Amino acid sequence: MSAVKCIYHMCVDIRGAINWPNSRLKSLFCDAGKPVSAEAAREHLLDQLQMGRKVIPFGKPCEGFSYESGCPGHIKKSELAA
Repeated sequence: MSAVKCIYHMCVDIRGAINWPNSRLKSLFCDAGKPVSAEAAREHLLDQLQMGRKVIPFGKPCEGFSYESGCPGHIKKSELAA
């Protein structure tokens, strides 16, 4: 019997990211294809907290993504066929 393999998509803890240095926040997000400043990124993160979110996804949210806990995990398709 083998272990089932899962894929987990990455997300960012908003409270942790707010405290990142400006050099790390700069270009974290894009607006109309252009990187935003560290100040704009921090403001966006604060807006997300005000919406009650704890984490945000890297990229588009996956199926089942929770803004409380992130990606729930997905069984690899090859594992489903086995």
